[in-house]
Amino acid sequence: MSSFYLICLAGALLASPGDETKKNRRLKNRFERQEYLNSVQEITYHDRWKKMATVQTFDKANRRLSEEHYRDYQQRIRHGRTRSWFPNGQLHWTCDFKDNQINGPFFSYYEDGTLKRRELYRLGQVRRKGECFTANGEPTPCQPLVQQAEFEGGPKKFVQFLKGRLRQIQSPEPSIFITLEGTLSESGILYNLRPMSYLKNRPESEQKLASQLVENLRDMPQWRPLVIDDQATQSDLLISIHLYGGRVYSANYGYNTM
Repeated sequence: MSSFYLICLAGALLASPGDETKKNRRLKNRFERQEYLNSVQEITYHDRWKKMATVQTFDKANRRLSEEHYRDYQQRIRHGRTRSWFPNGQLHWTCDFKDNQINGPFFSYYEDGTLKRRELYRLGQVRRKGECFTANGEPTPCQPLVQQAEFEGGPKKFVQFLKGRLRQIQSPEPSIFITLEGTLSESGILYNLRPMSYLKNRPESEQKLASQLVENLRDMPQWRPLVIDDQATQSDLLISIHLYGGRVYSANYGYNTM
């Protein structure tokens, strides 16, 4: 019997069913599935620290709507190809990100596959004037590619709203910042509001405060949704609140999609 055969046989004997179970458990822990109002999000982590990730979004009929790649999902730093599809399966738009900035060519299409827009970016800045076309293929002036999500009335109205809604909140510290994240639908409804993951490593008093903020902000007024290439789009939204002396001192929101 050859030495090579003996080595292979020993390896097979050492690989117990328990090892396979542990491997499957590790892989399972690197996959998350979250259901929202009109969509389902699947997150696949490519490392044990859950930083490198691929995020896919599907509608309730299991039709793929978008795919994003992240260098650090915890910090929401996109890196790599990002694509969006119409419900009929036609590609809507495609581009690449480098360290969370659009980089390289951007293309968008109408639902029948006709080219709608093309631009060239370098680290978030337009390098070549965009070209836009009607559904019939005729050149047309380009509108802004991205219109960021906005609270009705703007940031000042948002702070006023928070001051009224959170006036009963008791802060454990004289000055403290809390960041929440949620999902903003195409119709401007903010849902699945939750503390950002970094708060899991913060003191229990901060975690409790974050939970109180979420509970008090569940039924927010309607927002103006994110618009990409003339189409309202579901997006993540980050909300940072600064409490000073037990009251809302300042706040801001946003999520840089492009």
